[in-house]
Amino acid sequence: MLLKTVSDLRETVNARVPLCALPVEILNHIMEAIPDTLDKQPIGFQPFWHSAARDITMLVPVTSTCRHLRTVALSNPLLWSTVDTRSNSAFIAQTRISDSVPLAVLVTPSKDFTDILDGFYPSHAHQVRELHFTDIGHRHINYVQSLSKFSSPGLMSCSLCGRTGDLFKWPTHSFLLPTTATAALRDLYIRGVPLLPSSPLPHLTHLALCDIHMQGLHPAIANFLSLCPSLESLVLSKLADGAVPDPQPLHMEKLRRLTIHNLPQAALQYYLALLPSTPSQSATQILYTRDAAVGSDIARWMSHRAFQADTRLAFTRQVYNRSWHDDAIAVVSPDQVAHVSQTERLTSGQDTQGIWDRYAELITHSTTLPCVREVWVTNVSRVRDHKFAILHSIVASLPALEMLVLKDNRHAGHTTFISPDLSLCPSALDPSFKAHQLKSLRLIYGLLPESSSRHTYVLYALSFVDMLAQLRTGAYDYLEHLVLQVVRQLVINESDLSQLREHFSTVEVEYVDVLPDLPLPAYCNEPRAGPYGSGCWEGALW
Repeated sequence: MLLKTVSDLRETVNARVPLCALPVEILNHIMEAIPDTLDKQPIGFQPFWHSAARDITMLVPVTSTCRHLRTVALSNPLLWSTVDTRSNSAFIAQTRISDSVPLAVLVTPSKDFTDILDGFYPSHAHQVRELHFTDIGHRHINYVQSLSKFSSPGLMSCSLCGRTGDLFKWPTHSFLLPTTATAALRDLYIRGVPLLPSSPLPHLTHLALCDIHMQGLHPAIANFLSLCPSLESLVLSKLADGAVPDPQPLHMEKLRRLTIHNLPQAALQYYLALLPSTPSQSATQILYTRDAAVGSDIARWMSHRAFQADTRLAFTRQVYNRSWHDDAIAVVSPDQVAHVSQTERLTSGQDTQGIWDRYAELITHSTTLPCVREVWVTNVSRVRDHKFAILHSIVASLPALEMLVLKDNRHAGHTTFISPDLSLCPSALDPSFKAHQLKSLRLIYGLLPESSSRHTYVLYALSFVDMLAQLRTGAYDYLEHLVLQVVRQLVINESDLSQLREHFSTVEVEYVDVLPDLPLPAYCNEPRAGPYGSGCWEGALW
C-alpha cells in the first residue's frame, strides 16, 4: 500500500507543469494578484475614494525566488505602478518605472522622503494619476506645495491627510495643485489639515472634506464649491469654524449625493441654507450623534421636503453593541431621497426625545403624507422598544399607504420561537382609521449577521399564534395579501400557513439567503466609494 501511494504521488507530481514553465502572460496575471491594497497596511493611508494603489513590496520575495521570475516581474511595468515613499531609494530604482505607466504615488513623511521624491518625481510627474499625502503637518507643507510646479496633466485623484496641530504655524491655508491638473482631477479628499484649493476644478466630481478646523472655513468652502460645477458627490464631516455667517444659496445642478456628518448645529444650519435645494434625482443623508438642538433642525428640514407620489418611508433601528444604537428615517421617491440617522448611547429607562419623536410632531403638517405608498419598519417591536407607539401613530396617519413592510433581523437564535404580530398595523376598529388603501403586508425575518454563520444548520420556528389571534379580532380584515420572506434557518409550520390563508387572499413564502433591504434609486449608489468612505459610518446608506 505504501509503495502504491508513493508511486501515485510521483506520477501526480511529474504530471504537473512547473510554475516557471507557465506562459509569461499567465505568470503576469498571477503576479498582478499578489500585491494587496495599501489601505490594509498600518501606514495611515485611508482612501475615502477608490484607489488603485497597491503594496508592491509584496512582490519582492517573488523577484528573489529565481532569475526567471525576477525577469518576468521586472519586465512588466504595470506591476510597479505604485510608488510609496516608505520604500528606500534603491527599491524604487530597482522597479524601473516605465515612462508609459500611470502611477499612484503615496507620500508619507519620513527621514528621507524628500530625497526619494526628488529622485524620481520631476521626471515622472507627468505620469501621476493618483497623488496621496498622509500624516502631513505644518512642517511639510512648503515641500508639498513645491511639487505643484511639476506638470501632472493626468492627475485624477488626490488626497491630503494629516494633523492640524498649532493652527498659527501653518504658513498658508491654500492647497496648491499643479495648474495642469485642474482639468483632469476627479476625486479630492482633504482630512485633518486646514487647507483648501483656491483654483477652479471644473471637472471635479467627488469631494470629501473631513475634520477641518480653521477660521473662515465655511465661507472658504462655499467659495470653493462655487468653483466645482461638476460635483456629483459631496461629503462634509466634522467641520469647525469660530464664526458662521449667513450664506448665499448655492445651486449645484449636477450634485447627486450629499452627506453631512456630525456637524455642530451652527455649521449644519449653514450648509442646509447654502444648499437649500438639490436637483432632480439626488439624495441627501445627514448622520449625527444625539444632540437635541441638531435633532430639531433636522426633523424640521426633513418634514419640509417635498416628495412626489410613490414615496417610501422607512424607520430603522440598529443596535451596534451594548452601548450604542442608531435610529434612522429615510424618505425615498423616484426623484429624491432624504435620510437621517441619529446615533445615541443606550441608557436604562431612556425616554428622551429622538428623531422619531420630533418627526412625528411635524409629519402631520408635511406635504409628504399623501404621497407615501409604502412604509418599512426595521427592528422595532412592541415588546422591546418604548418608541413603538410613536411609529404606530405615524403609520396610522398615512392615508395613501398601500403596503407595510415589517423587517426584523435582531434575533440571535437564543429563543426557540420568533413571534410576528400585527401591532404596528392600524386597527380598522379605531374610529380614526385612515388606511383604507392598505392591502398588503410583508414580513421579513432573519438572524443577527454574527449569528447566521454560527447557526447555519440550526432551525428556529416562526410562531404565528399571536398574529392569528389578532386576525380573529377582525381589526385587520382590510389586509388581503401577505408575503413572508425568511432566512433558511427559520421554519414555518404548514398548519400556521393554512390558518393564515383563511385570513388573506394570497399568502406567499420565500426563503432567502440574504434579507432584502429598502430599495434605493440608482443615483444613491456611489461608484467611487473607497474602503474608508462614508459607507463605513454608522447609519449611512452610501
